[in-house]
Amino acid sequence: MRVVKVFICLMFMAFTHVLVAQEQSESLSFTSGTWSHSYYAGSQQISYKDFMNRLKTGSDVQVPRMFESGINLSVTGTIIGSIGAFGFGYDLGTRLAGAKGNTKLLVGGGSVMVAGIIMYYVGEGKMKKAMTLYSKNTVALNINLNSGLGLCLNF
Repeated sequence: MRVVKVFICLMFMAFTHVLVAQEQSESLSFTSGTWSHSYYAGSQQISYKDFMNRLKTGSDVQVPRMFESGINLSVTGTIIGSIGAFGFGYDLGTRLAGAKGNTKLLVGGGSVMVAGIIMYYVGEGKMKKAMTLYSKNTVALNINLNSGLGLCLNF
């Protein structure tokens, strides 16, 4: 009987050691640049493809779709805003140089620029919301030989 108890204790210790060795889910994050984004797993920079693979495996289907939608919207907003800013800046520069400007180009370029800026920030908001949903859905199982079995919820 004593051999059985020792065996069970040893098996429990070995089982716990195996669970401690499992990798805890890493936090995913991104930073925005003017024309590109940088993606991180923990503190290590990773590629977009690797980031999306980790995002797809660690959450429901809605989160990666929302993140991709946000990227598409922010890139589209950057392109549209740049085109509008060119028209607005061209006409404003013409007026500041003393020549007669084109009011339609000034108003149209300014409007397109503002629409692009709005699209960019809505896209960034979608990306941030997707990361918040990903963080809320992340549940990690932490087991330590000193403290036993525990459940860690990341919010």
